[in-house]
This record gives sequence, C-alpha cells and structure tokens, in this order.
Amino acid sequence: MSPNKPIRPFNLIPLWIAAGFLFLALLFFLFRNFRRTGLDEKISSGKPIHILFHAVGNDDVYEFGFLATIFPSQERVGLFFFHPITTFEDPEDSLEQIKSKATSAVKDAVQDILGSKPNYTVKINASSFIKIVDILGGVNLYTDNRTNRISPSYVREPGLYSYSGEDAYDYVSYMDKKETLDYLDRISRQESAVLSVYETLYENKELLNSFWSEMVFSLVDSDFSKEDFYTLLKFATSHRLAFGITELPGEPALDPKTRRLFLTADPARASVAIRKFHKDVSAEIFTDGEYARTEVLNGTDVAGLAKDVRTTLADKRIKVLSVDNAWTKDIKKTIILDRSGNTAVADKISSILEKTKVYHVLRKDLGLDSTVLLGSDIEPKK
Repeated sequence: MSPNKPIRPFNLIPLWIAAGFLFLALLFFLFRNFRRTGLDEKISSGKPIHILFHAVGNDDVYEFGFLATIFPSQERVGLFFFHPITTFEDPEDSLEQIKSKATSAVKDAVQDILGSKPNYTVKINASSFIKIVDILGGVNLYTDNRTNRISPSYVREPGLYSYSGEDAYDYVSYMDKKETLDYLDRISRQESAVLSVYETLYENKELLNSFWSEMVFSLVDSDFSKEDFYTLLKFATSHRLAFGITELPGEPALDPKTRRLFLTADPARASVAIRKFHKDVSAEIFTDGEYARTEVLNGTDVAGLAKDVRTTLADKRIKVLSVDNAWTKDIKKTIILDRSGNTAVADKISSILEKTKVYHVLRKDLGLDSTVLLGSDIEPKK
C-alpha cells in the first residue's frame, strides 16, 4: 500500500473575500432601496400614476384642472382636463362658482371616475404660476392668425414670443366674453400652455437640481414629499414624454335663472371616457404617424415646396392630409405646430425634418394632429 497523501488545509481566504463582496452588495442594495422614495417605487412598478392638478386664481376662482396619468414604462402621459364651468349636480355649483370648494369637488369626482383616489394632488395659484414661469426664464408660446388674442394688458402680432410669468398668466386666463366659444378657446390655450411649460422644463433640464426643485415645491400646495417632487421632475426631464390630451365630457346647457353656461358631467360616462382615453394613449397606434392627421403649409414664395415636404414625410410613414399656402409668406425658419396635444406625432416629424422646433398651438376645430409651417430654411428638391 502506498502511504497516505498529506491532507492540505482548506484555504478560507477566497471564501471570506466572496462573503465580503456579498455583504457589501447586500448593504448597497438595502441602502439604495432605503433612499428610494415612494414615487421611485411607483415608477419602477410600471403601473399608471395619477396626479391631479388644480390651477386657481388668487381670488380662489377655479381656472382649470387636469388629471395627469403617467405610464412610466411607455414614457407617455394622458392629460384629462376639467372645464371650470363643469357641474356635477346643480348648475349653480359649477367649479367656477363654488371657488374654494372646487378643488375638493374635482378630487371627489376623480375618485368616482377612476374608482380610486389619485396618487398625488398639486394646487397652483396665479401668483405661484407667475413665479414658476419666471424662474424658468419665461415660456415660449406661438400663436397663429386664428389663436392670437389681444387683451387689455398685452397686444402682440401672431408669432413666437417668450412670455414672462405675468404675460403667460394673462394668456391662460383672459377671455373677451363668457360665451361657449370663449371657454373652448381658453381651455385650448391652457392646454397649449401646460405642454409649453413642459417643453421649457425639458429644454432646461441641465439646470434642474434639488435646490431648484425645493424652490418650486415651496410655491405649490401638494401632498408630495420634497423627495417625491424632485423624483417627478427628474423623471419628466430625463425622458422625452409623449402626451395625449382630452377633456371631461359634459352636456352644455344654460342656467334658466342666470343664463350662465355650464357643462353637466356624468361620472359614469366620464369613467367610460377616461378608460378609453387611457387605452388609446397606451396603444402602439397612438404614436404611429401613418394614422395621424398632418397638413403642410408653405410659408415662402417657393412654388411646390409643400409637395416636396409631403413626399419626404410620406417616405417616413407620415400621412399628410393636405398641402396649401400659409397665411403669410415671410416665414424664415420651419416650425411644427402641435394641434391636438398628441405630441408624439409632432416629435416624429421634428426628427424627420432634422430637429425642427415644435410649438403647442392646440386647435381641435381643425381636426389635425400637426401643422408643418415651412420656412425659407427648407431647400426645394431639384
């Protein structure tokens, strides 16, 4: 028999090293999750997040509201707007009339419509809105020949301007009269302004930090924590979110006593409408330019330019319904006007036309998603 081989002692050093790495990884995981906020976890889950926004005047008059539903995994947001003349019962109890009680009335209605409470609520008054826009350095708003409005405070020609906070508030709040068309016109401006504020925030994302977030947070009335509010801003600026917009359905009527216009909202009908809206926003077809409605307008003296661009867009599966001459012939730089609030379509056209700027000028009466307004920077095809 051969002699037994000596047994070598087991080397524990690699095992201790591996255990140390495992311990450090566990600590890192626990620390990371400890630092995560509630909104972080909601975003990671990929489930829809509902945030209710109220915009009120300094006199507590309800200007407008909207339910923002974020679909985190798809980087899309549905905005469901509430008219201030909406009533859920008595016409004398329209949101505009009940003032300070309007925010709780809308929150209760949203709970009935969704079947659950919104995850978060944000209330912004006029003075805070003005300060936030000024902190952003103003907001760029475009008006065409049909959407330009002259108020007692501001007189401007159609076109692009950088609006201060005071100017922007005038833009979203002013009405010539209180007729049906005036309310419809104003809510289109309000929707345009909300998207334009997001555009400005996204363009200035490099300036976003916790100090800036805390400053804005101090200007709003919200049930967000400071950490969650910062998380929301980081998510909104680190992704190019695609938006869709609709409004709470309501039956228009006149109060027989006061002759005031109001919209009667039925929560059951609204519940069906919002479910369909959310399904549409989260569907693949929502971002498909082939199903969108686009027009191309020639803002130059170059004949055939709109047809050239129509061909370019068609090659990229963007369906163009019509080409025509614009209301002016002195457009220098091509721009895209978002007409419906479906921003994915406008962004896709912007990419095709080499990062052409997008401005939100909602006009649902046109039945369009986008208007491409051609300028002299577009070269005609040979």
